[in-house]
Amino acid sequence: MAGILDSLISALQAELQVQQRLAEVLDGKLDAMKHRDLSRLDALNKSEQQLVLELRQAGMKRDSAIRIASQNLFPNERNRLMTATEFINISTEPTKGHLKTLVEMLKQAAERVQRLNNINAMAMRKMLGHFDDIFKFIAQCGTDIGLYGRAGKKTVATEQRRLVDTIA
Repeated sequence: MAGILDSLISALQAELQVQQRLAEVLDGKLDAMKHRDLSRLDALNKSEQQLVLELRQAGMKRDSAIRIASQNLFPNERNRLMTATEFINISTEPTKGHLKTLVEMLKQAAERVQRLNNINAMAMRKMLGHFDDIFKFIAQCGTDIGLYGRAGKKTVATEQRRLVDTIA
């Protein structure tokens, strides 16, 4: 039975590695946002996109390994896909312990990635909100830029605002 589950274990290990690398990239993105390092943030965004693709492929390999293992263990039930708990329950040591550890580590890694995604999304929303406020202020300042109006006269601004004021 251990031979049947070898491809599943391999797929779970591969998926775990990608999840861990993705978590590192998301940590890096948060650090890059804190330090306003846009070039690093751009590079990390590209890495994140690549890792998401790899994660999808790893998930497909895991699903395929589950399907093959389920069909080999229960040939009479072709459409039945076993859960991780079922695989763990029918395995023997050391495969049982290895599967249990991998499943728990994968769960923790996925939860970490989800948590980091939420933090990064919240930070990005705040940053975009700040930029939105700056652009609104700039748009209000743009009413008088020192040009002549339709009547051929220079417009008179009651309040002089400058672009420098937006930074303050």
